Amino acid sequence: MKKLILVLIIGVIFFSSFVYSQRPNTKKIRIPYLQAPLNPLEKNVETYYSSVVNNSTVFQPQVVSNLTSFQSTGFTNATVFQPSQQKIILGGFNQINSLGSADLEIRYVVNNVSFSSRVFKEKFKRKINDSTYVDAIGGKYRVDATVNYSEYVTDNKNDKKIISNEGIIINNFFLSSLYRKYDAAVKSHNEKKDIDAMNLYYQIINRSIRSFEFGINDNYGFTLKNYDVSFARGGGRKYDYSDLLKSFENIEIVSKIVKNGFSGDNTPRFGNFSEKMRNEIAQKLDECINIWEEAIKEYIPKKRRTRIGDKIIDHLHISLSAAYFLKGNWWEAYNSLSMVKINKKEIRESKNFKSKIEDYINRLNINKIKYFF
Repeated sequence: MKKLILVLIIGVIFFSSFVYSQRPNTKKIRIPYLQAPLNPLEKNVETYYSSVVNNSTVFQPQVVSNLTSFQSTGFTNATVFQPSQQKIILGGFNQINSLGSADLEIRYVVNNVSFSSRVFKEKFKRKINDSTYVDAIGGKYRVDATVNYSEYVTDNKNDKKIISNEGIIINNFFLSSLYRKYDAAVKSHNEKKDIDAMNLYYQIINRSIRSFEFGINDNYGFTLKNYDVSFARGGGRKYDYSDLLKSFENIEIVSKIVKNGFSGDNTPRFGNFSEKMRNEIAQKLDECINIWEEAIKEYIPKKRRTRIGDKIIDHLHISLSAAYFLKGNWWEAYNSLSMVKINKKEIRESKNFKSKIEDYINRLNINKIKYFF
């Protein structure tokens, strides 16, 4: 009987603690922001022409169509690699289809590709029964592929070479799974080595194009980026957190408006925002700031039975910082993050966010821009 009473008392204490204590109840929102370039181009550069050029004979239609291994699997030049279908985008500039009229030329060139392959024996343990294994020899094969390519960015408007990286060489390899018979590895190698090499070429080329695109946008483009921030919505039966939920929903709306402002092809560098969109962004952010500042005033340290306590306060400072960040108030955003001092996870998050703000402000100063929206 005494044990039962003790269990009931512990249960009541636990339930009461759960009901009366605050919970952050966080959820991430991808905060959109426009990243300015580290090395801005001349102000008179407005348009660009980009191309992916293939100088390798491997990707020519007649070469691919003559490979019996490709014919048997349905591979064609169109499914392997089509330079004309590859796009390199430079954010904040207008892409045009005429090289002669473009201020800037961006060009990626596949100079050559090659591969080598080999089959080799591999020892393994062959199972005879549940308790018996014997040494056996099977086989594997390996394909090593190499792509030689070049990257160019030329400012035709001002007669300047910006990037000229020639003869870049990247290697990659494919290693087959174990074939229990060496002859099977030889047969598979003969049938698949061309396909495996083509796949490796495509992987190398695709990754290098995306890396090239990332680099030129980081240095010269105006790119819409996203930064994940965890927002506290509050949780617990005792206290009303409808205000925090409202501010969370406001940030979701603001994020959608900003993304819509940059949707579509050849969007203006600083987005396409109507007066109504700008007013709604400002109104929603002001409401969020007011809600979070008032909630922060309620904070009672080292007390579990309170609406705003140690578990939630750091999240509110981070949320407030995100609102100021979107509003363009850099000092307030940075200062809010400096108030995050309780929980290790949120302290790490605030440090990362601080670094993002520092980089953002640095880029604005380089480009002599005050604010985008």
